[in-house]
Amino acid sequence: MKKFKLTIIALVFILALASANASGEDPNAATDPNALPDDFPVFIITELGETAPGYLFGSCNSDDPNIGKYFMILENSGKPIFYSKTQRLGFKLMPNGLFAERTEIKGMKKKYTWYLQDETFAEVDSFQMGNGYLADNHDFRLMPNGHALMFCYDDQIVDMSQIVEGGNPIAKVTGAVIQELDADRNVVFQWRSWDYIPITDTYQNVRSKGFGYIHVNSIEFDELDGNIILSCRETSEIIKISRATGEVIWRMQGKHNEFTFINEHEENAPRYFKVQHDARRHPTGTLTLFDDGADAKDMTRPYSRGVEYALDEENKTATMVWEFRHDPDFLALNGGDVIRLSNGNTLIRWGGATYDSGAPAVTEVDPNGQLVYDIFWATPKTNGAFARYVWPLESLSTSVTQYELVAGNTYVFDEVESAVTGVTIKVNSYDGDGYNSATVKRTPFAPLSPKFPGWAPRVLPVRVNVSGSSINSINAQVSFDVESFGFTNPDTLTVYYRESEGQGVFNPLETSYNPVTKKLRATMTGFGEFIFCFPDLAQVALAPILIEPASQGAINQELPVSFFWTPRGFGRSYHLQVATDAEFTALALDESGLAETRYTLDTVEPDTTYYWRVCTTNEGGTGEWSTRSFMAVPPTIQVTAPNGGEQWQRGLKYFIRWDDNLDEDVLIELYKGEALLQTIATASSLGAYEWEVDLTLETGDDYYIKVKSSVDETLVDVSDAPFTIMDATEAQE
Repeated sequence: MKKFKLTIIALVFILALASANASGEDPNAATDPNALPDDFPVFIITELGETAPGYLFGSCNSDDPNIGKYFMILENSGKPIFYSKTQRLGFKLMPNGLFAERTEIKGMKKKYTWYLQDETFAEVDSFQMGNGYLADNHDFRLMPNGHALMFCYDDQIVDMSQIVEGGNPIAKVTGAVIQELDADRNVVFQWRSWDYIPITDTYQNVRSKGFGYIHVNSIEFDELDGNIILSCRETSEIIKISRATGEVIWRMQGKHNEFTFINEHEENAPRYFKVQHDARRHPTGTLTLFDDGADAKDMTRPYSRGVEYALDEENKTATMVWEFRHDPDFLALNGGDVIRLSNGNTLIRWGGATYDSGAPAVTEVDPNGQLVYDIFWATPKTNGAFARYVWPLESLSTSVTQYELVAGNTYVFDEVESAVTGVTIKVNSYDGDGYNSATVKRTPFAPLSPKFPGWAPRVLPVRVNVSGSSINSINAQVSFDVESFGFTNPDTLTVYYRESEGQGVFNPLETSYNPVTKKLRATMTGFGEFIFCFPDLAQVALAPILIEPASQGAINQELPVSFFWTPRGFGRSYHLQVATDAEFTALALDESGLAETRYTLDTVEPDTTYYWRVCTTNEGGTGEWSTRSFMAVPPTIQVTAPNGGEQWQRGLKYFIRWDDNLDEDVLIELYKGEALLQTIATASSLGAYEWEVDLTLETGDDYYIKVKSSVDETLVDVSDAPFTIMDATEAQE
């Protein structure tokens, strides 16, 4: 029998953890059960089975003025153990045990800085993209080795009339840029959708004046092979890209689907999922995602779901092995998440359906797809969702102490089933006096702030700290039980060590694996922090993609020249040369060791052809050059439409077009014969302006368009010949 509960929150711990820690007060002190604020939200909870361990972390924001904006940590019953209107943790728990959150940059709409918080709400680190880009708010992934995956939306003005018939010549099209940053915030990998995914692969209207053609909404580091998986909403596909080369490894769904789907709902073919979110790879090799199923422009499927596929990447098959649809169904037109939990259960967050149609703030289901938990907002038009985490995170660590260590003895740091570290230490020698001890603490998170002497290896998300008392120095063999740690391919692992937990550089230890005892062994010469690493993808230095200046472009010789390129695969540093000859013997610029992929040359010689080239250096060496040329010419304007003979009808819209190499705005003027009739617009120098022909204009065949610089009236061009403005009657004739 189903069990339904209506829970009105009755008990709360109101002291903010950070404030309580600072003041020395007990953060777990309960208050009067009747002290809950009047504007605290009310929940409707359905609990049908066993949930995963942990509390619900969430926030709410409601159109109802009687409901406040809160961050809260709840028991399954809905009873809060913490809430605050001023403090909150991000919903994304990173592999190192810190929470990721973002804040919008003041004055810059939809541009964000990501930062990491500890359990006291303190900001301990922050991240921003490089190469002139600013991050988006959709996703952020910290890799266990301290590298970060970030992305942003990249707006470009595209002449879509050159790509599709009827396309807008100055369409604002939004692509995506993916970056990997190392621990020092250097961009070591960059991928642009423009270079690999055609704009016409979108399901958006490519003839509109502005559209996001790909809309990446999740980024995932595939721990199985070291590559990157992206969820791309507007092309309705999941794609995998190579970190080594930047090339697309495969595309799943969308207009260029490479996969055969097995055990799926054939009524949804060929687009088994649509405008999806939150694509995540799991150690078993499966892929989960939130299948929105529809958006406002395509309502053919009336439900959203969580779905999981077993992938055969060699034979390109995707077998559906699990799905969940709510009863009743909910349709999310945006957002949504599918989160696999430690006990095999799955959390589903319903995106926009929570606000739009009263879907749960979170649903939890078991591995068989059976509902075990729902929590709804009792107030309509309330937005917010929950994640589930064990709290405090420290309770996930295991610590065992052994006393009176003696040289020559072996100590197993396992006490009972609930206190197993999987660590054994054989003491060879030590220096110290008195009653000594050693403590092993195993934490199921990657190290904090890891640094490495060279390129970072890949790191497993577990750390071991060994500390001692009354021992000044030690030499010992330390062993790690492979089965206890859950290591796969232990023969590829190297133990790394640093003296101080949370700071300093990790150095590799000589490591061996005994397949008989299933122990990974290394020699320790001091107390400190130990982690487990294996090599990252092999790096090959490939020729970069040159972006600006355009090939054989005409650059204004009075302006600085901006050079822009992007690596193929890993990029560590770059060498840029600019010359006045194709052999690069007459160098105007020679800059090596550049960390950024942008460079500005302040001055160029007039009426000169320049050649420029860039090569990439990474751990694999230095690659081949990529080469282009451009011409430094005087500032110019040339009207291209209307340029003589066109017939434009009053009341309709047409594009006035011109070519220029200016930085400033231009003035667009309409002439009838030699008489100036009107200034149509002051426009950005984009090369096109959409003009609706004024209904009050006289018909005639002696009209001209003049385009001129807004700062230098001598920079001007006029239609080569007159064009005609006519009325509808003339057009019909």
